[in-house]
Amino acid sequence: MTVEVEKMTYEEKDARLEQILERLDNSETPVDQLASEAKEAAALITSMNATLKAAKQELITVFEDLEKQKESFKN
Repeated sequence: MTVEVEKMTYEEKDARLEQILERLDNSETPVDQLASEAKEAAALITSMNATLKAAKQELITVFEDLEKQKESFKN
């Protein structure tokens, strides 16, 4: 199952990463697929991290805007 990572939702990425990690933990991944699954896992983690960073920045902006609105009501 190799779906293009960028087309997946965060939740789909998380589920796929769990699958890969579970297979690795249980030694179910064939040796021929170890490198490709490790690369896929790395791509998933990188993409998930970028999503979280973007969400964090968006939340910071939202709260900063709310704080500005709050200040404008005081004046």
